[in-house]
Amino acid sequence: MKAGIILLLSYASAMMSSIFMPNYSQALGASSFEIGIIGTAYGIAIFLSSYLFGRASDMRDRKSFVLLGLGLAAIAYLMQILAFDPTSLMLIRAFVGFTMGIFTPPLIAYTYDAGEKLGSLAAFGSLGWAFGSLLAGVVAKTGEVYLPENLFMPYWLVFALCAALFLASFAIALTLPNVKTSRVEVPLFPLDLIKRNYHIYLPNLLRHSGAFAIWIIFPLYLAQLGASKLWIGVIYFVNTFAQFFIMRRLNYSSPAKLVELGLVLSMVVFFSYTLTKSYLAVLPIQVFLALSYSMLYVGSLRYLAENNPETATSVGLLGSFISISMAAGPFLGGAISHAYGYHAAMYLASALTLVALLIKKSRRGEP
Repeated sequence: MKAGIILLLSYASAMMSSIFMPNYSQALGASSFEIGIIGTAYGIAIFLSSYLFGRASDMRDRKSFVLLGLGLAAIAYLMQILAFDPTSLMLIRAFVGFTMGIFTPPLIAYTYDAGEKLGSLAAFGSLGWAFGSLLAGVVAKTGEVYLPENLFMPYWLVFALCAALFLASFAIALTLPNVKTSRVEVPLFPLDLIKRNYHIYLPNLLRHSGAFAIWIIFPLYLAQLGASKLWIGVIYFVNTFAQFFIMRRLNYSSPAKLVELGLVLSMVVFFSYTLTKSYLAVLPIQVFLALSYSMLYVGSLRYLAENNPETATSVGLLGSFISISMAAGPFLGGAISHAYGYHAAMYLASALTLVALLIKKSRRGEP
């Protein structure tokens, strides 16, 4: 499954780069608030490109956009080495985010057109996150051990490996077979499509806004609990590696029910983080986080692909709504944690997910 391998390598790179981004930002002199702004720039860029290139690939060839995005991503991820202050890092992260939105919706739509299961594709993406989180910890630790005099070397080594993995993804994408695609004309502002699927888009927006409010400070929170860089990578690995096995088994349940169950469990998981006194206590929570995200994401992807002829656009819009949360969540998380501490961001995430669940349940007669 070439599309799965591409997603595995690209998501591994994305995870490797993002897992220590708060630490890298801090090393460049960024405050908690500025760390949130950097995350917001990344999210806004994905918001724009996910919709624009999802829509474009519904009307044109999907493979060409996959190649364009992967090629630009290799350049963007390597450019993170060039950041010299919070502002330059913010601009580079915006470029990184834009490249991610170019190839992801077309690749998902390509997989659906090829008749392959979206749950399996998503599982490969999660496996990429898993290995990316583990590799990030190992590579960063290697930089600390062998070049301790350079504060930035652990992060630079991670970014260089990210670029190499994107180059490998690009090479594999060149060999993707051509798949027959039905061209669909999509209006520039598809309001009808959004109205048909608001009960999927809005809950994802709210739940992920809460999640990203946590993730922007999560490595710092784990470090406060005593976790080393290696243990931070292991904690992320547990979540994403578990997703690989869970997602492959979610192809037979009702997509709408999967979304609801994912929201309920997410709410519980976010609150549970506030109860931990040691970083080791976070490990079992990560398994339930994996289950909650898997149900929500696979359920959303399947619902949109099975109920909308504008496959890439509907999936691209999901990416856009999630990317809004990538913009709003880090901003909220950075500001709230700066004022009230890390637990406040976790309480907020749980509350937002409750609202998301109420919106989802307001839609009756789901298939």
